[in-house]
Amino acid sequence: MPRHDALRSLFDDAQVRPDLLRRRSPVRWGAFPPDVIPLTAAEPDFPGPREVRDAVIEAVADGYFPYASPMGPEELREAFSEVAEARYGIGNHPDRVVPAPGTAAALWGVVRLLCGEGDECIVLDPVDLLFGQAVDAVGARRVHCPVDKSTGQLDTDRLASLVTSRTALICLCNPHNPLGTVFTGTTLRAVEDIAAAHRVPILSDEVWNEIVYPPRAHISMASLDTGNSWRVYTVTGLSKTFALPGLRMGFVIAPTPRAADALRLAFQRLGATYSMTPCTQAGALAALRHGWPWRDAFLEHLRKMRDYCVDRLNAMPGISCGRPDGTYVLFPDVSALGLTSQAMGAFLLAKARVAVVPGTAEWFGPAAEGNVRISYATSRAVLEEALDRVASAVEELVPGGPAALRATGTP
Repeated sequence: MPRHDALRSLFDDAQVRPDLLRRRSPVRWGAFPPDVIPLTAAEPDFPGPREVRDAVIEAVADGYFPYASPMGPEELREAFSEVAEARYGIGNHPDRVVPAPGTAAALWGVVRLLCGEGDECIVLDPVDLLFGQAVDAVGARRVHCPVDKSTGQLDTDRLASLVTSRTALICLCNPHNPLGTVFTGTTLRAVEDIAAAHRVPILSDEVWNEIVYPPRAHISMASLDTGNSWRVYTVTGLSKTFALPGLRMGFVIAPTPRAADALRLAFQRLGATYSMTPCTQAGALAALRHGWPWRDAFLEHLRKMRDYCVDRLNAMPGISCGRPDGTYVLFPDVSALGLTSQAMGAFLLAKARVAVVPGTAEWFGPAAEGNVRISYATSRAVLEEALDRVASAVEELVPGGPAALRATGTP
């Protein structure tokens, strides 16, 4: 079998094994009864690249489990820096690379370094909960900047109006979770201009940078040739790209070597040795060197699943779903069905036995109300069954059935 065909077969229906996943995935499959299909956590249902598994096994085969250096091995920082230059246009600067035990930890470290009690931090709304949690933890105040849920676009004039003398950080999520927007160079330059005018640093979460569907292309904020580049902290990782969330593979590209040293100190204050484990470091190096053919096949599968799910959801009465340019989550609008996001999640769990993430302020911010989030990083068979159940359940919410809802002009 040609290698490309062999890689595509890694995402066949048979590769998703619910019985195994219920034992191995406690925050998704293992969190629900056996008859529930969970489309919740943004973690793939497929095994990651074989090269990564082999590297991790080799790293622990001798039985030694030493402490790891917070710096990370030079070989790993160099490999990541080479990838960042080749794929994201960020210059090859290993001395600016700071490994971290996951992108969530990386976000917390950057926020702790740059913000303190009484500061204001601008976060998008809606956006993943990790930003708000990190801001709250340092005693700063969230300032929500709305993102248009129907278009995914950021109003940069509105962003500029929110900057004050107390603004310590602008937080960006690109590609955007949960809307799937991949921001254009024009938008990113406008954000950098705003930040430069007020001398405010930018935290750019780009963990989804490899899950972008052609013809759209990801542009890294730090790759732009602007006067504010030395204030951009880029956070990314390998969990979304290679289906490795449990290995906790995060990286920060600091704007300067001095900033990288300060960030390492902030990490150490968060926890004695705030670093990837040695086996994770081995897995990360294998992914960076050998995992790209796997990623290419994964992205091809995800594009097909995205298109299938979007078409199915838009065919359901009372649901409207945009087609994301990046990520493997959807954020359909369910407000026409007359339930809050929380109630809709509970309804689908009870009636369809399908679990989704409700668009509540807790998860995504105040503007998320009226939506739910769905992860589609699974097999076609799982998605077909889940969406068949959702379609059947949704009909119960429509007085007189789907035809009556269509007659009212609701999409």
